[in-house]
Amino acid sequence: MTMPKFKENQGSFEGIVDSEGGILLAGDVQVIFPNGALSKLDDHVAIKTVLEKPSTHCGMIVKNGLENEVMFIAPVINLQPNGQVFKKPVTLQTKLTTETVAFRPSDVLILHGTEARDGKIVWEDVTHQAKIDLQKKELKVEINRFSRIAALLRLTSILAKNVVTRLNLLGFNYTMSVLFKDNHPHSPLGDLALVFMSHDVYYETCYREHPSSVLMQLKGDGYEKLCSIDRPQGNRIYHNENLKVSLILGQDYELTDGQLESTDFIVDSSTWWSTGHVIKWPLKGIDGVRILCGQIGIEGQFGHILRETFCGLGEQSVYVCIN
Repeated sequence: MTMPKFKENQGSFEGIVDSEGGILLAGDVQVIFPNGALSKLDDHVAIKTVLEKPSTHCGMIVKNGLENEVMFIAPVINLQPNGQVFKKPVTLQTKLTTETVAFRPSDVLILHGTEARDGKIVWEDVTHQAKIDLQKKELKVEINRFSRIAALLRLTSILAKNVVTRLNLLGFNYTMSVLFKDNHPHSPLGDLALVFMSHDVYYETCYREHPSSVLMQLKGDGYEKLCSIDRPQGNRIYHNENLKVSLILGQDYELTDGQLESTDFIVDSSTWWSTGHVIKWPLKGIDGVRILCGQIGIEGQFGHILRETFCGLGEQSVYVCIN
């Protein structure tokens, strides 16, 4: 079933979709709803597609100094109602408007922007869900909820993930490593270190083991790695986000005099995507055989929460996740 096209204003189209599916036509844009995308309880949902001029979003490009490195290659498509969730993926199909022909599909970056209640747009990279047909100059992307879709073309050899980071708009996943430097038996003192790296950089050996990497520098200084804590589906944070990191120790160690159990810092994504960010706590152990155990807590200003326990046992190290 093809839904009727209705032009409310220039660049704005409306239609009705039900559980049987349909197609909303909006100029060169098609929004294809498969049968069952909506449940019968959501029958007859009013859908609106607004084709926004790229110039209305150029501010995010210019303020980050990317005007000579990326360009919009399609209208920014605003799909409403914002946040509408579908039981099956909806396919968005549109024409690319660029006159440039000498580019590869890997040069295209597709962003999915969800508008928050305060009007701010939170962007995500959904390039992996998109298909680019260079001959037809056509983009197809599957989405599970409505928001804005923007298509950008990289004009230089910079990596797509660097564009995302420099836009200063997208969240990213991270890996936290726990390391310990024990001065025993010469001293009851030791140092606990937490290293934060983007998930992608941590799993690229050439970055993780580069001499400039914080992990390599700490290991060269006598630190031993206890564990790495990685939840790629939940560890999403944002550039310039304020994080509060807290530490609760087991009975064999305590913080040295004057040390606080928690610390706050601002996420600098350029550091997390290169050398890594480190936090250190000086510890004092109780005399005798000591086992280093504790709990690490992380709270972000945008709702991110992580609670993990760790335990280093001699040459063996384990950690237990607490949900």
